[in-house]
Amino acid sequence: MSSPARRRPTHRKGRPTLTREAVGEAALDFLGRHGPGALTMRSLAAELGVSPRALYNYVADRRDLITVAAEIFESRWDPAALDPARWRDDLRVFCRDLRAHYRRHPGMTTLALSENITGARHPAMLANVDALIGLFVQLGLPLQDAYRACMETFRVVVAFVEFHDAVHDRPPAHLDAADLRTPPPWLDDASLPYLSRLSDLEPDTPDALFEFSLDLLTDGLAARTTNPDPPTNPDPPAAR
Repeated sequence: MSSPARRRPTHRKGRPTLTREAVGEAALDFLGRHGPGALTMRSLAAELGVSPRALYNYVADRRDLITVAAEIFESRWDPAALDPARWRDDLRVFCRDLRAHYRRHPGMTTLALSENITGARHPAMLANVDALIGLFVQLGLPLQDAYRACMETFRVVVAFVEFHDAVHDRPPAHLDAADLRTPPPWLDDASLPYLSRLSDLEPDTPDALFEFSLDLLTDGLAARTTNPDPPTNPDPPAAR
């Protein structure tokens, strides 16, 4: 009778046992707390209480480390289903959820791009992208335009997180708090007819600005829609 296979211990000397996934998880957590600029093999090793050499038993290099972190990041996004019959509301929920997901892991997208890591590779992310394209096809967009609309949806959300949320969530040390006002006071130029009136406006919150972005997105899509009342959850086209 063969003896049962030994299970790898989850902890050793009081520290969690390293695995490739555990190293990727740690990198993702590190990114959320410190940002992409601080992530190095040495800094992550110090965080884990191991030598940098120990990490190379699980990842080939920093790029491989970021690849593992990106795959975990993609696997964790689980948005609600999209119903064509209420597509405006569902698309807004989809975008809000995507924004929250990216805010939990700031810099993940730009870091992956800088390391030439292909996005949307995990099966979970691919399924979400496919569902969004399917929604736009059901609204009457040709497949190419449905794909374009899908990519534009991601660009709207990710750009907002990277260029607006990032400075509000983690303001740089040198940033004047007044510059976080929207519109910022330095745009108030008395010599220009419209900028000179900005100081009279009520400041916008990041959430209010994001909802305005979603207004523009959904209104633009609605203007192109040829099937305003699609059936609920129709069967997808058969594979060719």
